Parts: sequence; C-alpha cells; structure tokens
Amino acid sequence: MNTLVRVLRYAKPYWKTLTFSLVTATLFGIVSAAPTYVLKHTVDEVFINRYSHLIMPFILAFVAVFFLKGLLMYLSSYTMHWVNNKVINDLRSDIFSKLINYPLSFYQKNPTGMLMSHFLNDVQMVQQAATSAIKDGIRSFFEAFCLVSFAVYQNKTLGILMIVIGPLMAFTIKRLGKARKNASVSIQKQLGLISSLLQEVFVGIREIKAFSAEHTEENRFRNRLQNCFDAIMTSANIECALPAIIEAIAILGCSVIFYVAAHQVLDGVISAGQLTSFIAAVLLAYVPLKKIVNVYSDVQYGLAAADRIFALTDAVFPATQNRLLELPAFRDHITFDNVSFAYEDYQPLIIKDVSFTIRKGDFIGIIGPSGAGKSTLCDLLLGFSVPQSGNIFMDDMPITKASFNSLRKNIGYVGQRTFLFNDTVANNVAYPNTNVPEENIVTACKAAHADEFIRHLADQYDTSVGENGGQLSGGQKQRLTIARALLKNPEIFIFDEATSSLDDESETMIRQTIATLRGHKTVIIVSHRPSILQNVDRMFLVNNKQVTEVNPLEALRAFNSPFIS
Repeated sequence: MNTLVRVLRYAKPYWKTLTFSLVTATLFGIVSAAPTYVLKHTVDEVFINRYSHLIMPFILAFVAVFFLKGLLMYLSSYTMHWVNNKVINDLRSDIFSKLINYPLSFYQKNPTGMLMSHFLNDVQMVQQAATSAIKDGIRSFFEAFCLVSFAVYQNKTLGILMIVIGPLMAFTIKRLGKARKNASVSIQKQLGLISSLLQEVFVGIREIKAFSAEHTEENRFRNRLQNCFDAIMTSANIECALPAIIEAIAILGCSVIFYVAAHQVLDGVISAGQLTSFIAAVLLAYVPLKKIVNVYSDVQYGLAAADRIFALTDAVFPATQNRLLELPAFRDHITFDNVSFAYEDYQPLIIKDVSFTIRKGDFIGIIGPSGAGKSTLCDLLLGFSVPQSGNIFMDDMPITKASFNSLRKNIGYVGQRTFLFNDTVANNVAYPNTNVPEENIVTACKAAHADEFIRHLADQYDTSVGENGGQLSGGQKQRLTIARALLKNPEIFIFDEATSSLDDESETMIRQTIATLRGHKTVIIVSHRPSILQNVDRMFLVNNKQVTEVNPLEALRAFNSPFIS
C-alpha cells in the first residue's frame, strides 16, 4: 500500500483532470446499467403485454444509452491516459534528478546496464500497470458496481447469493496476485542482467573481437535469455491460471443462482422481465469483473517495479548532505589536513594522514607508482570522493561542506578518459552552456590547438563528433576536452594523465597549451610522462599511502626507475 500511495502522489498536481475522469467513469458505470433496466420493461411491456407501439421508443432508448456510454468511455479514458502519462513523465524526471546528483561511488557500484533497466524497464512496467488500471480498472469497477447494484435491486435474494461469491474470489486473487508480484521481481532482475550484459558487449566490442570471444558472448547472452524466459513463464503461468480459477468459481456460483432463480420464476415470485434483466446485469457485470481480476494482477506486477524504483531513489549518501557552504573564487591556498581515504570502510587505506599545501599560481606535478593514489587526490579535491578522516580546505573553508557547484566552478578537469557527447564540436566545447558566443569557443579551441584540425572537418564547428567522439582521433578528442576546460576559465586546472595514451605530436600540442597557463592559473599535473612535467615548480611523490614533496629536477632524473614509473 505504501508503494501504491507513493505512485498515486504523483497524480496530485493533476487532481482536477483526475476528478473529471473519475466522474465520467462513474457516469459510464451508471449508464452501463441502464440497458438492463430498459430490457426489463421491453420484455414485460412489449413481449408479455404486447404493447407494440413501445417498440420504437425502446429501440431509440437503447441507441441513446449506447451513444452516451461511448462518449463517456472516450472522455474517461482520454483524460485518465493524460494523467497517466503526466505521472510517468514526472516519475522519470524524478528518477533522473535523483540519479544525476548521486556521487560517483554510486555509479562505481551499480552497472550502467542495470541502471538503464531500472530507468526504462521498471518505469515501463509501472506505466503498463497504470495503463491497465486506467483502461480496464477504474471504468470496469464503476461499471461492475452499478450492474451488480442493479442486479441486487432487481432481486435481493439472487443478488446476495451473487455477492457471497465475492470473498472467495478476492482470496484467490490476493494469493495469486502476490505470487505474480514475486515473479515480477525475478523478471525485472533478469532484464537488468540482460541490459548490463548488452552494455558491456557494446562498450567492449573491440576487446571481444580482439580475443575472438564472439561465441563466448553469444553463449552468455543465450543463458541470460533462458533465465529471463523461465521467469517470464512463471509469471505467465500465474497470469493464465488466475482467470481460469476465477471463471470456475463464478460458474459454480452462477449455477446455484440459476437454480434459485428458476424456482422463483416457476413460483411466480419474479416476472420474466425481472429474470431477464437480472441475468443481463449479471452477464454484463462478468466482463468488467474479469477485467478487474486481470488489472489486480497487472498492478501487482507494476508495484514490484515501483518498489525497485523507490529503493533506487531513496538511497541516501551522507557525503552529499549538508553542503550549504558557497565557496568564493579561489584566492590563496588549498590545504590537505591529515587526510585519509579508502573506497570502503572495510578496505585498506589508499592514503593515510596526508598533509600538504598548494598555493595559488603553483605549477605542480604529481608522480608515483600506478595505484598509489595520485588520481585519488584529484577526486578528493573535486569532491568525487570524501575523506574518511581529516579535511581539505580551500582558502580555509572546508570543501566537504561546500556545495558541489561552488567547488567545481573553481576547477577545470581534464582526465585520461575523454568523453564527448554525440553532438557538434561547438556544443561539446561549450558544454554545459548553450549560449556561448562563437568567438569564445573559437578562442578556446585555438588555445587548445584544436582549431587547426576543426577547420578541416566537413562542417567545421558544426560537425557532429559521433558517439563519444567516435569520428575523431584520441588526440583530437583530448584537445576538445581541454578547450572545454579553458572556456570554463577556472582558477585551478587539473590534468590527470591527460596525455598518457596520446602520440608525441598530440602530447606536444597539449604540453604547449598547459604551458600557457603557467603564472596566472594554478595547475596540477598527474602524469607518468617526464616530458609534460619538465617545467613544474613543485612536485609531489605519492607512495606507500603518503604524499611527499620532492625536488622536481631530482625526481625527473630518477623518473625511469621502477620506484616512480
């Protein structure tokens, strides 16, 4: 019920439209019962009393009733669908707003394919359940309620017998509905695993082909599909069994009702018109009642998906809480004060009790063995990670209390793994802004030595770079990411292994770009390449969980030793 209430809360902003839809659905139910009333008088007056002059009025009454029923059906369905799609859009928007603000640690623990499955498959299941509830549930409820009420009004004895069957049906529906919800959880898990596998395959297609692993991936995919098929068939078994069991219960109840009704007609307790009207009401009510049974099963299916969605959006990350401090522009120094960090509390520390200071305008190099924690220092400064103990200060203000926006506004970051959006060159450089003057974009690209290759592209700055810059070389992509950072014009630049996978020519161009920042920006360079570290003023060695300042010239001479490189 809590899950259902949370889903329904999304409909609160649209209560006027929802109310109109419910009113028209109620009127639809009332009008649906009207033909049975007309039928009673048709049988008694036309066929029993032979009032032939009433034939045409009764025909016109039937036509009018069904025309009105069709109009109310359209109005209730359309408005409810409008509310449904608004709710689903709001739900998707809410999920995205939550996920986009979660820390990097969340994405490191949750495979992309699984997140996509939550976002797409789970929401789609909620939408299907909501659509089923709208299309068949709400309107069918009012239709069945009015028809059953009319049947009871026609004959209380027969009506009460019909109502007695209800609890048995309700018990069966509840038990099988719960079973289908459990089956739904299994289906959604398997779909998530399939999405995760597909994401891995498409991203790692080069490695798969390099190792001739196509057959291995085909087998993995078939196994995942089989597991998903088994879960789906478990749900299908319940879905198919439920209507069959309900129908068996209904026919047993109807047999008892017909036996009693037959004796009432023979004993003259009710007229033929009343019996005909009662049977018509029962038969007409059967269809919407059957739809309600299916809707309950579908809703359980959707609620299982909603449970997973809310489990995702309810995640709490203390590191993202209480960040109310607004940092001004960087003015003087950054201080690491006894900082210790591990990716998980139960894992060994990456760095331990580290303390050092970076002054404004410093041109700094950071070296050390692979895995020693060089990139970790950058992640801590960017707020991607949070220290287990100690703190980091920017101009004596703790960055762990600062808003992410005010912190990262001070920092331009260029990492080893470049990322470009499937958009134009200009939009990638201007990201995330959309109203940057073209001359500013060109200036940044010239400073990053990107303009010289952009001018040779088919549409120059309007050229689409493809998915993750697939139409460009590694050096070209890196120069665009540097141009993006330059356009931002922050006080601090971090280059984290920005040239590690580039050729000498691309590295030379990037090194020239970085050199232009010397003296008026604070620059932090993490690299294994001595060439890009030649002009640093200060150098820090990260090793054995410690950060030690070393002489730049001596460190560069020893750069080829296994201890450093």
